[in-house]
Amino acid sequence: MLLRRVIEHVKAQNWTAVALDFFIVVLGVFMGIQLGNWNEARLQRNTEREFLVQLRDEIAESVRVLEFQSRYVGGVVEGGRRGLAFLNGDSDCTRQCEALLVDLFHASQVWGTPYDYTKFQEAKRIGFPSSPAVSAKVQEFYSYLNGWDTVNGSAPPYRERIRSYLTPEAAELLWTECMRMPGSVIEELTRNCIDDLKALDVNAMLAEIRADPELARELQFWLGQNIFALTGYPDMIRYAEAASAAITEEIGDAP
Repeated sequence: MLLRRVIEHVKAQNWTAVALDFFIVVLGVFMGIQLGNWNEARLQRNTEREFLVQLRDEIAESVRVLEFQSRYVGGVVEGGRRGLAFLNGDSDCTRQCEALLVDLFHASQVWGTPYDYTKFQEAKRIGFPSSPAVSAKVQEFYSYLNGWDTVNGSAPPYRERIRSYLTPEAAELLWTECMRMPGSVIEELTRNCIDDLKALDVNAMLAEIRADPELARELQFWLGQNIFALTGYPDMIRYAEAASAAITEEIGDAP
């Protein structure tokens, strides 16, 4: 219809009407493009919002794991300190020997880094967060988190050496009663096997352990690594909270 009107106006040499028709066409095209751009931007914002909500949830889960891991490593350090005191002492165990064996076992534990990077990697691939400030906070947390893999995330020589002195019966009790996994990525050190260990010749195992001249040095190294890790967990949680707060400021308190 508009084309027919333009033709009629041209035939009538009504140039004002032709110009008005042309303006209407251009305006319509412009508004159509703008509307399309607005819809695309709205969809982009909604998509990013959904990704950032999921990313914030992933960060919150990492904080939960960090809090568990901090307690876990604290148990490694406590056991390591008592075990090292025994190894560096000048007398065999005479009391609470079962508890000491548990300490030496706990001191050998390694809990890797069971953190989920899925949403972070996916969001990063498609360019989210689009805000440079939010992106910097999120990147800072994940970079810091990933950097701790080399601190206490791999097995030390102490781990294999101390476990070579455990009888199969002792190992079974230590693994089944003095260690538990309340979740797929959560581990906890417990001391529920102490009474059952009394039925075993714990003193003989401890005598062999204390006679090994390399154990004290290997435990001392591993103890130091875990003490260092303990100093880092509060910082990791602080970076996580800063990243989560930046996301919330960007998208609000959406569930």
